[in-house]
Amino acid sequence: MVQQVLDWVFRRERVEPDVPLCPDHHTPMQLRGYIGRPARFTYQQNESYTVIYYCPVQGCNETAQRELSMTQIPVPEVSPRRPDFSRRG
Repeated sequence: MVQQVLDWVFRRERVEPDVPLCPDHHTPMQLRGYIGRPARFTYQQNESYTVIYYCPVQGCNETAQRELSMTQIPVPEVSPRRPDFSRRG
């Protein structure tokens, strides 16, 4: 939180990759799961949820979390787009 405030004060823009990298092995982490439920209800406009990643290297215990937010504007009789991780195929 403090780092975000300092970035805002000094007008720094940090670019984080969509998939985090393991700090030890510098390999892309894999999705383990998420905490929370994306916004999919009629009168709900915004909800945040946490996505958890882990390092695929055997014996490495590094994990990372990303706080994501999904916004929707309710439209009668139109269901919102489902998140990528909930799709089959």
